[in-house]
Amino acid sequence: MGMTKMTHVNIYGPKSSPKPVLETLAQVACFDPDDAAARVNAATGGADNVYEPVLQQAIGILSDLGADKTLKPYDKTKHYTYKQVKPLLEAYAKQISERGLQKTECEAKLTTYAQTKMQLYHLTNLHTSVDEIFACKYLKVRFGRLPDDSFVKLAFYSDKPFTFKEYDFDGKYHWGMYFVPEDYAQDVDDIFTSLYFERMWVPDFVHGTPQDALAQIITEESETKKQLAAMSNMHDIATPEQIEELRDIAAWLNHEKQIFDMQRYVIVLEHSYYISGYVPTDKLADVKRSLEMIPNIRVAEDAATNKLSSVESENVHPPVQLKNSWFVRPFEMLVEMYGLPGYGDIDPTTFVAITYSILFGIMFGDVGHGVLLCLVGYFIMYKMMHMEIGLVLTRCSIFSVIFGFVYGSVFGFEHALDGFWHMLGFAEKPLEVMSPESTNFILLSSIAAGVFIIAAAIVTGIVSNLRRKIYLKTIFSVNGVAGLVLYLSLVALLLPIMGISIPFVGTVPYYVICIGVPFVSIFFTEPICKLIEHEKITESFGEMFINGFFEMFDVLLSFASNTMSFLRVGGYVLAHAGMMSVVFTLAGMTSNIIVYLIIVVIGNIFVMCLEGLFVAIQVLRLEFYEIFSRFFEATGVPFTPLKISLDEQADKAA
Repeated sequence: MGMTKMTHVNIYGPKSSPKPVLETLAQVACFDPDDAAARVNAATGGADNVYEPVLQQAIGILSDLGADKTLKPYDKTKHYTYKQVKPLLEAYAKQISERGLQKTECEAKLTTYAQTKMQLYHLTNLHTSVDEIFACKYLKVRFGRLPDDSFVKLAFYSDKPFTFKEYDFDGKYHWGMYFVPEDYAQDVDDIFTSLYFERMWVPDFVHGTPQDALAQIITEESETKKQLAAMSNMHDIATPEQIEELRDIAAWLNHEKQIFDMQRYVIVLEHSYYISGYVPTDKLADVKRSLEMIPNIRVAEDAATNKLSSVESENVHPPVQLKNSWFVRPFEMLVEMYGLPGYGDIDPTTFVAITYSILFGIMFGDVGHGVLLCLVGYFIMYKMMHMEIGLVLTRCSIFSVIFGFVYGSVFGFEHALDGFWHMLGFAEKPLEVMSPESTNFILLSSIAAGVFIIAAAIVTGIVSNLRRKIYLKTIFSVNGVAGLVLYLSLVALLLPIMGISIPFVGTVPYYVICIGVPFVSIFFTEPICKLIEHEKITESFGEMFINGFFEMFDVLLSFASNTMSFLRVGGYVLAHAGMMSVVFTLAGMTSNIIVYLIIVVIGNIFVMCLEGLFVAIQVLRLEFYEIFSRFFEATGVPFTPLKISLDEQADKAA
C-alpha cells in the first residue's frame, strides 16, 4: 500500500509571457498546479481563448473532407501563426460551404424529380400536351388522385359543372384530372376537398405529354445524379499533402489552445509571475533540469506547505497519485470508483486486491472457467478492447483456478480432478460442494471470512486514524478500538453454538470488560471526547442518551448486516455448482453425443458469463459497503498534471 510523495514548488519568472514555462511543464507532464490561482483568475475574468473556435473549425473541415480528424502530437519544427492559419481555414470553409449548397440543390432537384415521376406514371394514358391543357383560358384543370370510396360518390354531383377524367387506378386511388369553368372553380374545389381529393401540382419544367415529360425528367435526373456524385467527392478541394498540412495546423491549434487555457494557473504580479503546484518528489530533479533551460526562471520548494503536507491538513490538500506493484495496480480503478484516499492516508488498493481476488475465486471456483476467464480478460478485454477491467479479471481468475482445484471442478465436471488428489495421497478432494454435509461448512466459513475481513478493515481504520493523529475517536468510536473489541466480543459469544468453547467467554468479567466498557464508550463517544479535550458539552443528558441510543442501534444493526452479507460468498459457491448441475442434467437427457456436447458448451458459456458478472458485482458491493465503510474516507484529490491532451477535451487545460 502506498502513494507517491509530493513536493510543493513555486516557479518564478519575469513579467513576460509564461508560455515557455507552461510548454515545458506540459511536456514533462508531472506538475499539478494549484487551483487557487485558477479560481482567482476566474473571479477577475480573463480573455476568451481565440484558438478554440478555430480548432473546432479545423476539425470540422477535416471531417467534411473525409480525412482523419484525430488530433496528433504537435511537431514543433512546423511553425504557424494565428494570422496565417485563420484565412487559410476560412478559404477551405468557404469552398466546402459552396459545395454543400450545390449538393443541397442537387438533392432537392432529385427529390422533385422522384415525386414528379411518380405522379406522371399515373398519367401516361393522357396523350394531350400538358402545356395545351394549362393554356385553357376559361377552364381550370386540377390533377391529382381520388380515394376509391370517394370515386363512387362523384355520381351524386352529376349536376355540378365539372368533368373528372380518370387515367389510372392503383387499387386505392383513381388518378386523373377534373375540368371546371373558371367561375365555378371555388365551389367544385370545395366538393373535391370534401371527397379527400389530393391535388398534384405539376412543376413548371414539365412540358409536352406525360410520356415526353417522363423521358425528359429521367434524362435530367441522370445528369443531376452525376453532378451530385461529383459534389459529394471533396477530395478535389484538398490534395493529400494539403490534408496533412491541415492536420498539422489542427495539432498546432490544439497545442496553443491548451497552453492558453493553462495560463489561468499563473499569478501575474507587477514585475513578475509565479506558478505554484505539486510535483512527485522523485520527478522534481527532472522538472528543475527542464526549467533551467529557460532564462531567468527560478524553482523553489515551498518548505511551509511541504511540512503541512506530510499528512493532509485542513487547509492543505496535496494531490494523490497511487503507487502500487504490478499485481495490485489494476485494482486502483476499483478504488477510484469509490474515491481516493487523502494524501498521507492508507492506500486501500492492496487490501482490495487481496480480498477481491480471494472472494471472487471462492465464489467462482472452477479450473476451466478460471483459465478461460484469464484468456478472455487478458487477450480480448485488455489487449483487443483496451479495457483495464480485463487485468482485474486476469488476477481474479488465478484464484478461481486455485479454488477450482479445491472444489475439484473443471467446467462443471465435479470429479475431473479426483485422480490429481489421489496422486497427492488424498482419499478425496478437499471439499465436495454438492454434498449436503458441506453446506453448513461453506456458509459458516463465509461468515468466518466476513468476520476476519471486517475486523481487518477496522484495524486498518485504526492505523489510518493514528497516522492522521485522530487519537480519541480511534479509541472510543465504532470504527476504533472500542468498536473492534465489541464486535469480536459479540462474535465470540456465538462460538459455543458451533461447538467452540473459550473459558473466559460468557463470564461476568467478560460481559463487563469486553462488552459493557466498549458499549458505553461508543454510546457516549462525543461527550467523552469533549470532556477529554476540555470542550463544553452543549447537549442535555436526554439528548445525549437519545443520540447514543440510535447510534448504538445503527452500530449493532450494521455489525449484524455487514457480517451476514458475507453469506452471499457461500451462496454463490453453491449456486455455481448448482447451475452446472442443471446443465449436466439437461445434457443427460439426450443420448446423442453431439447434442450432449453442444448443451454442455452452451451451458458453460451461459453460467460463466452470467455468474461471472454477478460475482464481480457482488464482491464489489462487499468491498464498498461492508469494508470501505469501516475505514475508507475518500477525501483525496487526484493528481492531474498539466499536459497536452490529444483528445478534444483536455484534462487540465479543458
